[in-house]
Amino acid sequence: MNALTRHASRLFLAVVTLAVPAASQGGTIVRFDMNVASFDVELYDTAMPITVANFLSYVNAGSYTSSIIHRSTTYNPSDIQIVQGGGFYLSGLQLLSIPTNAPIVLESGSVGNVRGTIAMARGAATDSATSQFFFNVQNNPALDGNYAVFGNVVGAAGLAALDAIGAVQVYDCSVQLGPTFSELPLTAPSLDVSSLVMVNSAVPEPSTTILALVGLAALACTRRRTLDPHVAAGWQPAEHHPERRSCAG
Repeated sequence: MNALTRHASRLFLAVVTLAVPAASQGGTIVRFDMNVASFDVELYDTAMPITVANFLSYVNAGSYTSSIIHRSTTYNPSDIQIVQGGGFYLSGLQLLSIPTNAPIVLESGSVGNVRGTIAMARGAATDSATSQFFFNVQNNPALDGNYAVFGNVVGAAGLAALDAIGAVQVYDCSVQLGPTFSELPLTAPSLDVSSLVMVNSAVPEPSTTILALVGLAALACTRRRTLDPHVAAGWQPAEHHPERRSCAG
């Protein structure tokens, strides 16, 4: 069994907020492909332009490919209920910090930290968010106003995916990996690479406008083939809060 190692990093990780809006805001869709569950996230392009642009800069750079969910607080029902990622990626058998751009200002929005939203994590300073984000597994009103909520998972399938991630057992791996990993979700009680909760990729989905144009172009092409004689001759969820356990090496 391969031992997982990483360079020590002393980032200050703070919790981020989440919120689920009442209706779709028609923003960019980002597809999260994970080993536990896959789902879509709709971003608030118009309402939170700075935060969305920052997040998409990491998405488009491939920064979240082979990254991990490094923090989950779902083992403690009395705590905030989040799962956090965007801080570390797997390179061979090492966990390395995702390179970050300059921090952004804290944008204020109208959506609170409700179940199913995504928000930017940050450090102690207000305007310190870079690459890290978190999903709100349950409502976290105590976080309102302190973190930039900039999107939400799409539909019942998205919420079910969050529940599946939140149901993964949490381990204290601070002895092996450092204090950042004191709430590390693992699918098995071992620091084997296969036990990590992985984000295989996070990529933007084609917009409905682009899909419509492609559809019209395909339709026009089909009609031309029909009319052109020369062409005619000739493509689930579990809700439970496991206790945190010690991490095996």
